[in-house]
Amino acid sequence: MKNFIQVLILCVTISFVISSCQKDDALEESDFISASINDENWNGTPEIYIDTANDSLTILGYGNEQHIFIKTKFKGEGTYNLENSRTNYYTTIGGDVITSNYIFDANSTSQLKITDYDSELNIIKGEFEVSLLKEWSNPENDIDKTIFKNGKFRGTIRD
Repeated sequence: MKNFIQVLILCVTISFVISSCQKDDALEESDFISASINDENWNGTPEIYIDTANDSLTILGYGNEQHIFIKTKFKGEGTYNLENSRTNYYTTIGGDVITSNYIFDANSTSQLKITDYDSELNIIKGEFEVSLLKEWSNPENDIDKTIFKNGKFRGTIRD
């Protein structure tokens, strides 16, 4: 009987250690946002907010003087068509002088897919594809359409 109790305690301890390690791995994974913009790789830093009062999700991504903004109604994991969202992209010089602005292409099939949402750990992961049209730009940024493909992100939800 004594051996049985020792084996049982050992099994419970091992199970606890394994489950604890899995949660630690999720916390230690870095936040990121990446995509292919007009067939060029882009990596950035995400800022993610969920407004529970308005049921809205806001994803900001910025890197290399390029910024994407996606805001949509949020209902947890799943696929969201972005036709009724507020989505735009802009470029800057020095981080504060806007050199171009692109708005959502209403004729596109842009989507945001939330693949993992953990409200206890405040972590969200997903994928996106977004097509945007030039609203205005300086001549050196004169691209009529900007397409984000194979977009992926993981972020800690901020207050």
